[in-house]
Amino acid sequence: MTTNPRDLENGSADIRSAKLDDATWFDEFTIELRLLAVPGIDIGDALASAREFLADSGTSAEECFGSPRNYAAELGLATMPQRAVNGVGLRAGLGVLGLIGFTVSALPLVQGEAVRVDLPTITMFVIVIVGAVLMPTFLRSLARVRPRAWMFVVAVLLGLALPIGLNLAIDSAATLFTVPALAVVIISALLVLVPAIWSQARHSLRDDPIIDPGVTPASRPSLATRLFLGLVTWSMVMASIVIWLFALFGEPVAR
Repeated sequence: MTTNPRDLENGSADIRSAKLDDATWFDEFTIELRLLAVPGIDIGDALASAREFLADSGTSAEECFGSPRNYAAELGLATMPQRAVNGVGLRAGLGVLGLIGFTVSALPLVQGEAVRVDLPTITMFVIVIVGAVLMPTFLRSLARVRPRAWMFVVAVLLGLALPIGLNLAIDSAATLFTVPALAVVIISALLVLVPAIWSQARHSLRDDPIIDPGVTPASRPSLATRLFLGLVTWSMVMASIVIWLFALFGEPVAR
């Protein structure tokens, strides 16, 4: 049974289980160290030391160390300097802007029309830009939330409702000005492709792996990891392909 207990040591609310099993405690401890920007090699040392101490204590990890969040902070491990600009948030924001650009320009280009720019469209772009700026904070909060089935249901409903609502709003909104569809498509293609190529070249999701003491890190990630990273890296490109397939083949069928 789960609840929303308050941390007994600092009084902060957190969406966690009332009593953590050891595996979950170590998972959350790892997340907290990552959120503190502790290097992967130091995280490996901290995990190994905690497991060794726990094995000798004969108690649970929660009883032995307390809250994963507090214990990670109390260790006072060295942290890596943070970049002024969050690369993940920037690349995700640019990709989403490109995806929205394709959404509003694909059909007009196929139909030989210009892109109508109205208030809902401008609002949508502003929301994406603000979301990209706030993404680091959002991801930190999301990392501490244990997934629940209702969260996925809400995400799916929002994913379906928002585009429908925006389309209805756009259809009834007055056009402020128009932009050539080809120009929007070219800019959108750059916004989608450049972040994907940037991520692929940097392998940013593979930076600083967690290394156990005395273990040499693998020269390359596993096949499952490579597939997952590839899916994340090129997800905006794949979504763009779906949009263009609909624009090219869905519109004639609708007619």
